Amino acid sequence: MHDTPKWQRPIELPPETMAADPAEQPPHQPAREIPLDKTQAVEDDTFLEPPPSPPQRNKHGRRWLMPLLGTLLSLAFGAELYRLISWSTSIHPLLGGAFSLLTLLLLLAIGVEIRRGFKGSRQLRQVQKLQQQANSLLQQASHGDSAALLHQLEQRYRSTALEHELQGAIAQLDSSYNDREIIQYLNRHALNQADQTARRCVQRYSVESGVLVALSPWASFDMLLVAWRNLRMIREIAAVYGVAPGLLTQGKLLKQILQNLAFAGASEVAMDAGSALLGSSLTAGLSARAGQGIGAGLFTARTGLTAIKLCRPLPEQGQPKSMLQQIVKGIVHRLTSRKA
Repeated sequence: MHDTPKWQRPIELPPETMAADPAEQPPHQPAREIPLDKTQAVEDDTFLEPPPSPPQRNKHGRRWLMPLLGTLLSLAFGAELYRLISWSTSIHPLLGGAFSLLTLLLLLAIGVEIRRGFKGSRQLRQVQKLQQQANSLLQQASHGDSAALLHQLEQRYRSTALEHELQGAIAQLDSSYNDREIIQYLNRHALNQADQTARRCVQRYSVESGVLVALSPWASFDMLLVAWRNLRMIREIAAVYGVAPGLLTQGKLLKQILQNLAFAGASEVAMDAGSALLGSSLTAGLSARAGQGIGAGLFTARTGLTAIKLCRPLPEQGQPKSMLQQIVKGIVHRLTSRKA
């Protein structure tokens, strides 16, 4: 049997004895530099575990969210219409018939707009594919690869405003052209009239937006005004290039335009605005309100030029550099003539 150790009273040490004697500490040695030829590489055997991947979101739930929400809103809207028609019919049959006719016309208008919007969205996807094929052909000097693109252009723009000019340009193609030269020729001749019409539309809406903002005394009204003019301009540009102008098409185009303007960066927009302002000698002596109008006009111009870039079936080779200066001069001319 083992003996148990006896309990001993703890020994208390005074704080003075805890301090280290400076004489017992090793002397300080300065740092010394080690030459590179005497160093050795040491392999790191430590294994770092990768950070845990973030949990993936449930995409299937988000996919079904919008259809379910749309179905719920449609049922609620239909129930309210049925209650309204029943209430009006109980008052007088003619009143119920009038409400029923208005409801039918409203549903027909909504159906036509939805159909046009889906058609425009499908056409925008086709335009993006055509632009990608044309960009790939511009990077090579092959022969014969552009035949499929020409056939798709003829099929896509049949019975549209671009059909006559496009077919005339395709008929005048020389057999000695390679694929890059064919795309460049179509860019100059097949879309020349449509580009001029779209740029005149951009210039008109930009000048009008700038003048109206400069003359408007309400800031909130300016935002609504610019948004209204930009939506109308996008609708007209889409119609010029054979894209069905619907509300869904306008929303999709506006989203892509804002993304392109955001990726272009504020520096490019500022450079365009600065060059336009410096290039016009008529801006001296104008008020700050006129400067806001010029800024709104330039924003509308940038929006319109981006819409042209997105709606063209072929990639745009270059835009007229003097267009922004012409827009600024048009705004200043309108303001100075009104002031005079």
